[in-house]
Amino acid sequence: MTKELNEIEIKQIKNRAKEKLGLCRKANDIIGTQIFSIIGLYARVIYYPLGKEAPWGFTRISGSKNDSALEKPFVAINSSIPVECQVFAAAHELYHIWYEQNPDMLPADLLNEQDKNISEKKANRFAAEFLVDEQLLKQEIDMYMIKKITLKSILQLADLFTVPYRTMTKRLREINAITDMELSKFLAETEESIDKYRKRYSLSSQKTDDRIIMDNLVELAVNAFEAGYITYEKLEYLLSMSNLNPEALGIVNKDNYEFPSDDELDSIMEE
Repeated sequence: MTKELNEIEIKQIKNRAKEKLGLCRKANDIIGTQIFSIIGLYARVIYYPLGKEAPWGFTRISGSKNDSALEKPFVAINSSIPVECQVFAAAHELYHIWYEQNPDMLPADLLNEQDKNISEKKANRFAAEFLVDEQLLKQEIDMYMIKKITLKSILQLADLFTVPYRTMTKRLREINAITDMELSKFLAETEESIDKYRKRYSLSSQKTDDRIIMDNLVELAVNAFEAGYITYEKLEYLLSMSNLNPEALGIVNKDNYEFPSDDELDSIMEE
């Protein structure tokens, strides 16, 4: 049987989440997809479609925690998973970056904590606290006049905060909005049934986007080309790594000289 977080550990994680929300000036703001900008401040991030059954992501830490020359860690997020799962994965990895400085691999069953070690449970709880602040969650429950937590209201709140259904369900238990019995009942729903309920209640489905983003590779490549450091062909190659081409960015190959038309030649001759 795996160890559960104790009250002291939970209190520490709550304090850490509030501290970081204050540092990021997001104490009164729903984070959602802003997490992608936040993690970009602390890591070099790539988004790549690894496959729906593949790990949600991983972190590679260079150096050590006490290394003054520590470079930004490298984080990969699987863009084959729904956006709300990418959001949770990014927040989870931020915990490891901020507090553990250890390499990490996020399995596809990340939200199932039954066999997870204490470090992963801490990172999951931090992600939940950071993405779904207790005060903000209670405010939204009041604003939308939710008197009783139902599967529909869980989906609505999960959509509002851009977090997975199961994360929101556990979060509601953590703030005592539902009982242990209700928690078990809501968590027993399959992914297939949850998707059907989303359609029934006309809620947006955070589908996968399969995006490919290599940190700031595109920006650096364009800057290098405009400065004359790389050829157009090299630019094409670099942009292809992100499924882009120069034309999509409004860049034309000036090296391809086009001969003037007959009319243009006639005009030149007349001069």
